Amino acid sequence: MRVDTIKPAYVESFPKVLEDGILYISRKFSTACHRCCCGCGTKIVTPLRPTEYRLTDSGGQVSLYPSVGNWNHPCRSHYVIRNGQVIRAGAMGQADIDKGRARDDAEKRAHYAQSVRSGRSVWDWIKRLFD
Repeated sequence: MRVDTIKPAYVESFPKVLEDGILYISRKFSTACHRCCCGCGTKIVTPLRPTEYRLTDSGGQVSLYPSVGNWNHPCRSHYVIRNGQVIRAGAMGQADIDKGRARDDAEKRAHYAQSVRSGRSVWDWIKRLFD
């Protein structure tokens, strides 16, 4: 079933069976997961880290940034979760996907290089996500 809205469920670990329309959030593991919003049922895992995904929850209305691009799954769906709404994003060609991945890799290298120079570990950044 295609999902247009999503609600948060804070859990320690993820259930074996995921429900449509629920974004399961584990603070313990700094990770969120949900069933793909296109309706295919694929389990989508989004690590909550400075170089991966950022989660905000405003009164039970969750947002996940950046967009979810399921390029490694058969559905290849692409969407944004903003204030509990699933906003469909356009399909991307392989060249754009590769360009985005290269940009993400460069941002990760820069982030971790800065962390090393400043004496901060990745765990310091993860801890700040939930403070």
